[in-house]
Parts: sequence; structure tokens; C-alpha cells
Amino acid sequence: MKKNYIALLFFLLLTTPAAGETRDINLAYKIYVGGFHVIDLRAEIGLAPEKYDFAVKVKTSGMIGSLFPWWMKAYSRGDIGKEQVKPVAAGQQNNWRGKGRFIDLKFKDGVAIIDRILPKPETDNRDRVSKEMRTGVVDLTSAIISVIRRMDGTGDCEAHYPVFDGRRRYDLVIEAAGSEWLKPSGYTPFVGDTVNCKLSIDKKAGFKRKDESGWNNGRRTAKVWMGKAFDGVPPVPIRLTLKTPLGDLIAHLSAASIEKDGLKKRLRDIASANPKEN
Repeated sequence: MKKNYIALLFFLLLTTPAAGETRDINLAYKIYVGGFHVIDLRAEIGLAPEKYDFAVKVKTSGMIGSLFPWWMKAYSRGDIGKEQVKPVAAGQQNNWRGKGRFIDLKFKDGVAIIDRILPKPETDNRDRVSKEMRTGVVDLTSAIISVIRRMDGTGDCEAHYPVFDGRRRYDLVIEAAGSEWLKPSGYTPFVGDTVNCKLSIDKKAGFKRKDESGWNNGRRTAKVWMGKAFDGVPPVPIRLTLKTPLGDLIAHLSAASIEKDGLKKRLRDIASANPKEN
């Protein structure tokens, strides 16, 4: 399994910007490849009026988890202004069969600075990304937060952002892909309208010089269904699909809850109270 690509893909899944007051949102996803449940992903998101604080845990599950143990923890923190999102710090650590990797980034004066990294790019079959190419960039979470803010205001997900993840420099390209009403299913408690977007990346620098896995051939595109799980909160990813060398990958929002003023609401409670027939 190309764990780095999956990490990138699902790090962008779970980002929600602040929405006027302090709230805590919990999201859980089940990820399937070739029809098999292979990964569980959980996120805890603290929302404040002008800040975001994001943390996610991902791990392989079931038989796949026993045969191919892998986990990842990621974080991102930043400020939300009227005009733009400004990252402050971001990073992740992961472990593949007992072998650890980590990245910590800081952002200062518009430049992404590598605070610490293992392995170093020159020992990982890739080149370092120059300071020039790290200037004016954001981390992946900050880019997605910017897109979601745009969607919440205009309903439009068209966007293009320069991203640096600590190893790779690429442009995140997001295009509109229509809308859809999602029916009840056994995969997610969400039922309702979604705005759909296509996600792809344009590689710039820092990618592996030699990669025979097949994951990095061509321009791979994912489709994301975005929907409002709760009133007063911007849209979150409900479903994601991607074709991979291992088969079709699909992620479903399997659970969600929001806590405000000591009261907790769960998505299944909202969904069951608001049925809609086609």
C-alpha cells in the first residue's frame, strides 16, 4: 500500500474551519480498497472564531492491520483572517512495520520552515525543496480550510493552492463536479445534499526520483462529496473515491458528533430526524 499517498489524501479529508464560536467536532471514517475495509481514521477538531486546531489519527485495521501494521498522527494549527488562512505549525509522524518517520513545519514571514524531519530528503530518494519554492505556500490542511470557507460562502469549490508538506511541493487543484442527494446507506449516517469536487495535484518538487509502485503515474484525481453534517457548521467530506493500483478506494463518513455548551449531538440523531424521500 502506498502509505504516503493515502496519508496525503486523508489528511486533506478532515479539515473544517472555525464558524463563529468555540465548538468541538469529532469525525470518523472507514476506508475501503478493492471492497475491503483497510483503514480507520478519526479526527478531533477544535473550532474557535479566528483559529483552527486539527488532529487526526489513522491506522490500518482488521487483517490488513495485522499483515501491514501502519499508523499516522497529524496536526495543523493556524489563524483564520477575513481574507486568508495563515498556517502557524503543521506536521505528522507515522510508523510502518516499526519504522518511524516524522515531519514538523513552522511558518514564518510567508516561508515554510522544516523544524525537524526524518528521514532527510537526500536519504529518501528525493531532492530538497528550495526556500524559493517554500515561499508563499501553505500546508495541506490550510489549503483545504480555505476551500471550505469559500464553499460555505459561495457554494463554489474551484481553487488552486501552492502546498508544501515538508517533503513535497505541489499545487492542489480543486474543481467543481456537480451536486448530488445522498440516499440512506449502511456506510454512513449522513443523508442529504452534497456539493461534489474533484481533487488533484500538480507536482512541482520533492517527489521521489524513482517510484515503481504505480501510485505516482500520471495525474491521479479524487472525487469528494461535501455535505453539512450539522447546522451552523461548514461542510465536511462525506464520501471520497479514488482509483488506485490496488483497486477502487472509497472512504465513508461513518460517525460524527459536535459538542457545544456541554451538549453533544450525533449525526445519526440528526439524520433520523430529517428523512427525505426521492
